[in-house]
Amino acid sequence: MNIYLKFIYSIIITIILAYIIKKRGYLDNSGILVSSLMSFIILIGANIYWLILMVLFLVFGSIVSKIGYAKKCIMGMGESKRTIKNVLANGLIAVFVVLLNMFGIIEYIVALMGYIGAISAATSDTFSSEIGILSNETPRLITTFKKVKNGEDGGITIQGTIAGLMGSLLIGVMAGIMFNNINLIWIATISGIVGNIVDSLMGALFERKGIINNEIVNFTCTFAGCICAVLLYGLI
Repeated sequence: MNIYLKFIYSIIITIILAYIIKKRGYLDNSGILVSSLMSFIILIGANIYWLILMVLFLVFGSIVSKIGYAKKCIMGMGESKRTIKNVLANGLIAVFVVLLNMFGIIEYIVALMGYIGAISAATSDTFSSEIGILSNETPRLITTFKKVKNGEDGGITIQGTIAGLMGSLLIGVMAGIMFNNINLIWIATISGIVGNIVDSLMGALFERKGIINNEIVNFTCTFAGCICAVLLYGLI
């Protein structure tokens, strides 16, 4: 596609997407602004399929966040709209690998693996957090397996772990279909779970002690998923 046509096409798609996100209430205004910039970069540096995968993370995350929303509000953990912090923490690594490929620093396939790994990890973590918090099971700290309060950083449950697995598998299946590569299913699934585990470890070791915040934990989660996917691809 001609670069000028691609620029116009990217602007139009970005505006349409921003309008839909606004109408659906997925993000607040600052989140919409930053996500629009990210969307434009993805469209210019890659193509619509890459953006669809990112949008799927946003949509799936919004859906699971609404499951048991009343109970989450009672627990003080209900979140109606995601903010700029959420957007950056979960999407920055994915956009970064697009930029690295766009400027010829890394190859296309490496960028694709890293991108899918990052999104899979973010999705897995979101599914675990939003579904796991509704579990009647007492969470256990991932580092010591000591019982902790529901929603405490680093706490895991069987329900949340299974939900995280399903989230990463879902991204893997969608990526496998869109990019016509069956290997993406298991690469995304494993990478998502690895990122999820890293998220819980960071939460247990640092976040619950006030050393880092949730955004840094989420960023680390997506970075771990990104690196894991690239390494797994190297084994093929």
